[in-house]
This record gives sequence, C-alpha cells and structure tokens, in this order.
Amino acid sequence: MSRPSAKGNCIIEASANTLLGYAVLRANYNSNATAYLDSFRPFVLSVLAESSKPYLERNAIADTIRAKFGIEIPSLVVRRLLRGAGRAGLTESVGDKAVSITEKGLAAAPALQQEVTQYQQRQSDLIASFGSFVRERFPDHAEVLSDNPGGLLARYFERHAAPLLNQGLRGKGQATEQTPGADFLVASFVTYLAEQDQQRFGYVVEAAKGAMLAAVLLLDTSGFKDSLADLSLVFDTPVLMDVLGFHGEFAQVAAKQLVQLARTQSAKLVTFDHSVSELEGILEHIAQALRKGSRSRSTSTGYLHFADIGASPADLALLLSQVRDLLSDALIEVIPRPDGYYKYGLDETRLEDLIQSKVHYFQDSARINDVISLSSTHRLREGRKAKGLEHCRAVLVTSNANLVMGAVEFDERGDGFPLAITTDAVASILWVRSPASGPDTPREMLLASAYAGMQPSPSTWSRYLDEVEHLESTNAVSADEAVLLRTSRASRQSLMEETLGQSEAVSIESPINALNRVRDEVAAPLEGKVRALQEEAATAAAAAESAASDRAREVSARAVAEQQLADVFEANRRLEAEMARHAEDEATKRRNIRMRSETVARRVRSATVWTVRAGALILIGWAAWILISRPDPSDRVGVIVAGLVGVAGLVLAVLPPLGKSLDPFELWLLQQGERRRLMNAGYAVGGSTSAERAAAVHGADTATTSLGAETK
Repeated sequence: MSRPSAKGNCIIEASANTLLGYAVLRANYNSNATAYLDSFRPFVLSVLAESSKPYLERNAIADTIRAKFGIEIPSLVVRRLLRGAGRAGLTESVGDKAVSITEKGLAAAPALQQEVTQYQQRQSDLIASFGSFVRERFPDHAEVLSDNPGGLLARYFERHAAPLLNQGLRGKGQATEQTPGADFLVASFVTYLAEQDQQRFGYVVEAAKGAMLAAVLLLDTSGFKDSLADLSLVFDTPVLMDVLGFHGEFAQVAAKQLVQLARTQSAKLVTFDHSVSELEGILEHIAQALRKGSRSRSTSTGYLHFADIGASPADLALLLSQVRDLLSDALIEVIPRPDGYYKYGLDETRLEDLIQSKVHYFQDSARINDVISLSSTHRLREGRKAKGLEHCRAVLVTSNANLVMGAVEFDERGDGFPLAITTDAVASILWVRSPASGPDTPREMLLASAYAGMQPSPSTWSRYLDEVEHLESTNAVSADEAVLLRTSRASRQSLMEETLGQSEAVSIESPINALNRVRDEVAAPLEGKVRALQEEAATAAAAAESAASDRAREVSARAVAEQQLADVFEANRRLEAEMARHAEDEATKRRNIRMRSETVARRVRSATVWTVRAGALILIGWAAWILISRPDPSDRVGVIVAGLVGVAGLVLAVLPPLGKSLDPFELWLLQQGERRRLMNAGYAVGGSTSAERAAAVHGADTATTSLGAETK
C-alpha cells in the first residue's frame, strides 16, 4: 500500500519563528497601534536594539526581521516604518543607507523582548503538543514531524489565513507549499484543540490573527478608514452555498462572519442571477444523487453534507423552491448582469483559457459561469482601476483559490485590485479594517478551514470510489458493505487518516481498511454494552450471594420477631380477656349492690306506707270509739271532731297519692344505701364524674318509679 511521503521538493518559507512573529504582531495590534502599520514598528526597533552594530543598513532590517520572527516586511514598507520612527524620535539616519536607534527608541524596544520571551514559551508548548498529538493519533505518519513541526503549523496559517493575499497581491509567483499530508494533520490538531484544549486553541487563534495582519501588509492601507459604501461584494455560487448552510455548519458560521463584517462596514452584498441559476442546478444535481442513494458517485461538498444529515430528495426540492427567499433573508441582493459589454468588456476567450489552465474544470457550464461572473464584475467597475479594495467598486468573492489566481494573472499590468478574491482574503482585509465588528472572524475562519482540510478532495474521493466499485464487482465486498463505504462518515475519516488526503496514496486496501474501521465503530458500542452487561452480571451475582446470606439472616430474625409479636398479641389477648372478666365482675357486683339497695329501699317504703295506713286505721277506730263513748251523742263538737278524724284516716288509708308522695324518700334511701354498700365494698364513690352521677340519678329515678308502681 502506498503512503504519502513526508519528504519532497517543497518550498519551506515559514519557520517555527513565524508563529512567534504572528503572536507578537497580534499583541502589538491589540495594545498600542494607532494605525495598522504601527503594529510592525516594534519589530524594526527590536532588531536595531539587539544588533551588535551601532547601525544597520535599511535593506538588512527586513532580512533580520524575517530570520528572527518569520514575518516578511518588504523593504519599501520598512522605509515607511523608519520614516515614521524617525519623526517620533525613535531612530535616526546614518548616511543615506543606514539607520540607528536613539535612546528613546531603546527605551521602547525592551517591551517587545518581554513579549518574545512569553510567546516563545507558548510556542514551544504548542509545538510539543502538536508532536505528541501526531505521534499518539497517527503513529504511522509520525515521520512528517521530521520536517520541522513548528514550520508545519506556520505554513498552515500562511496558506489558510489569507492565502491569496500572500500570493496574488504580493506578487509571489508560487504559493508556499506544504509537506504532503501535513495540512490534514494540522487541521486535525486544530479541531482537537478547539474541542479539548481551549487554552492552546486560544494561542492558535491569536497566531491566526497575526497571520491575517501580516497577510495584508502590502495593500494600500491608506484607505482603511474610508467607507465601503461604494463597494459591491459579488458572491460566487460556492460562497452562496456556504452562507445558506449547504456546505455544513462550520462553513456557514465563517460565511456569516464575513457577511456581518461587510454589512457593518456598509459594503453591498450582491450576486448575479446566473449564479443563482447555477445554485439551483447544483441543488437539482444533489437531489438526483440522493435518489441514487448508495450508487451515487458524487464528490461535491454539498452532496456529502446533505447525505450526512440524512436529507431526502423532497428536502432538496423544498430548498430549491426557497432559494431566492433564503438569499433575501441573508440580505444578499440578486442583480442582473450589467450592460456595457462592448464599452467595458474584456477578452473573455483569453480569460476562459487562463482559468481553465488553473482550475481544470470538469464541466463546461461551471467554467462558462465563472467567465461570465468575472466579466460582469469587470463591467460593474465601469473601467475604473484602483489598488485598494475600498475604491475598486466591485470584486468577485469566491472560495476557488485557483480561479482567483487566474484572475490575478489575467491582469498583466497588475495596476488594479484583482477582479476576484477569496473569502478568506476579503474577510482578513475587513477584519483588519475593523476588528471590533467581527471579533470571532479569525476563529471561525480557522475552524472552517480546519474542517475543510479534514475532508477528502474530489480527486481523492473519486479514486476511492473507483476502488470500492472494483471490490464490489469482484465480490470482495457485499452490496451492503459497499453502501457503508460510499456513504458513511467513518469511511471518509478512515480514508483521510490513512492517506492524509493524498489521492496517490489511495489503494485497493483503502476501502478494506475503511470497512474494518466502520465495523469496529459499529461493534465498539455493542462490545461496550456486552462488557457492561457482563460487569453488571458479575456484580449482580456477588450481590445475590451476599443477599442470600443476608436473606437467611433476615428470615431468621423475622421468624424470631414474628414469634415475639405473636407472644405479645397472645399476652395482650389474655390481658384483654382478664380485663373483660374483671369489668364484667365489677359490673355484676355493682348491679347486685344496686339491686340490694333497691330491695331495701322498697321494703322501707312499703313498711312506711303500711305504717301510715295502720295509723290511719287506728285514728278511724279512735274516732269511732269517741262517738260511741260520748254521753250525749248530740254534742256537735265531739261529732265534728270524730267525723274529721275518721275522714282523714279513711283518706290516708285508701287514697293513691299517699304512695307517690314517698318517691323522694325511697330515692333518698336507695342512694344512701347504694353509697354505703359501695364504700363498704371498697369503691371510691366521691370522685365520680357529673355524667356518672347523672346516670346514677337517672337509674335511681327509673328504679323508684318502678318501685312506686309496684307498691301502688
């Protein structure tokens, strides 16, 4: 199996010190820069202060800064910086070609040395962390680190912070090349830091900001304070896809940061109607690819995004019907192609040939649309040329770096701002102009670039699909396995980790390795569940054994407790029975006492009644005896007395009220007799409640009434 080589003929311009220079530059821009170029003055003062010579030639200052900090400051810019430093009394000229630092300049330079020491420690820590990450995650590719890991990081920022500014606008003939496969390793490291190590990721973001500041160094910065109200940023079709989220979340966030920066600085956001038509055509193509399902060979970023999120052709049809509304919501105006083709036209045939040589289009329609976009942008300028973005009137914003390089080369004289610029480059310029309006722009650009760098290129993915198709046709993999290899994100990740994104490293083994990884990822959760279940089973068995012992003790203790409870219940039952018998005996005893008292009271009453009646009979007899014994029966007084006595005796003897009048007497006898007998039996009768006394009185009344009735 072929692997990407860590070696190769590559142009290594950035060094580990470039990271240091970027970080220091960003710190300078934050702290004391009243203007953009003021951020670079401390570098000039630093090399003058640390030089062993009393003065340095102007041309040597730029070389010293590049060697020490990895930042390239052109000689013309150095001269501008020296003129400003001279006016501030920080430097002074020595003849026509040399300059020395003044005492005032020496006092200002040491602050930079403190920053250098601080950032050197952070840089060393970041580089060591990058090396550990690669050796741990990608041990088969650790040889890439032999090519200066600090330089790999620096070149990544130089390539991705604002690459076209470093190339087209600076007049470099070639882009800074990267070690094969290093982009993927650095991108993986950046995303790892963003997820797991915010402290180091913060340092990386600061370095990226410094790279953006360095990237715009050769621009005409005199117009940075001017309004962008006359500027139209013309969004190309891929940029529209980014803004609408059709390329994924990371690309959308970065694109929205660009939109925010542009609108904050009053720039117009527009797109041509033919670009919208191209966008609609791309969505239709994606919908067709989704209908094919696993048989699709589409390599477009849009298709892979919609396949990852599980979108259906119906979802794409809905989006297709909403495209213009979505663009309106994003505040992007759709405009027609401008007139003036013959007045402001350009050589479209030459332009088409040039960009074809740069981009290598697979579809003629894409090339034609790009030519139309560049030509229309040129006509929007109406023949005006300006070196600064602020006054160029219109520029095509695209994510296609090769298209920008073709546009740059098309302008042979190079006396105006290019017709096209990358999204990264224009975002860098806008951010440098107004960092406060988009503080998160460098971070989002860095993450979007890192995420894109972890995806296979169309050529790599197409070659991989060829190998999958070959394996399926030879029955080396099943149809279901081929589906996984074509559609799963794990297969793409496996391909990138094996090949580091190099298409020449794709082999027949790549799909097999990807399939094994997919299987492992599918099996890993199941194996984890099995292990978890086994651990749970072992824990449950131990718990069951312990529980069985505990259960036995619990059963024994429960039996003892239940027996004790039964004994308590039995004792309580016997006690209640005893108390019931005792209560019954007491009630019987009280009842007998009462019955005895009632009997005695009744007898006394009866004796009293009969005694009274006997007395009445005696009185009657006495009255009769008096009448009989009177000598003169006609004596009226004696007759009257005898008659009254007889009548009274008769009444006492026979009238019923005589018995009833003794009821209170009988009740009194009953109460006194019952009280005396209860006291004699040992009962306490003095503390009875009012309710008990009332009940007793009521019972006595009842008894007395019945006794009175019996007596009568």
